[in-house]
Amino acid sequence: MKYLEDFSVDQVFEFQTEPLSKQKIKEFAQEWDPQLIHTDEAHAEGVHGGLIASGFQTLLIAFKPIMRDLMVDVANIGGIGFNQLRWVRPMRPDEPLNIRVEIQSVTPSRSKPDRGILTYTLEARNPADELILSVETPVMIQRRKEDLK
Repeated sequence: MKYLEDFSVDQVFEFQTEPLSKQKIKEFAQEWDPQLIHTDEAHAEGVHGGLIASGFQTLLIAFKPIMRDLMVDVANIGGIGFNQLRWVRPMRPDEPLNIRVEIQSVTPSRSKPDRGILTYTLEARNPADELILSVETPVMIQRRKEDLK
């Protein structure tokens, strides 16, 4: 298990997502974001040059490897929110995203010494290295008990 003390400023983690098929983009959109730019290829072609994933689906896809490969072994108390969330370019079918997570701050709590805030930035880029998504994420993490003495 990793605790707040196991992270350091400027530490970097990198991941790659699985690409989304047109079918998966359309299925997600039908349930969660049924705009024509996500469901109708002809309409999307005229607006964006082709079908694009919902920004919400892009956010979920970008966070999937972080949740499964990084945070699963962290003494996570819970997320606090998102800061500066930006969808810079659309995610397109059949393109994996390269995810870069960089730790920005590791701050023990003054009022609750058993925890602290880990803040990281996430950038998702397409295969052409174009920025698709960026967000800053603060997370509340437990501190190691022996480090509290």
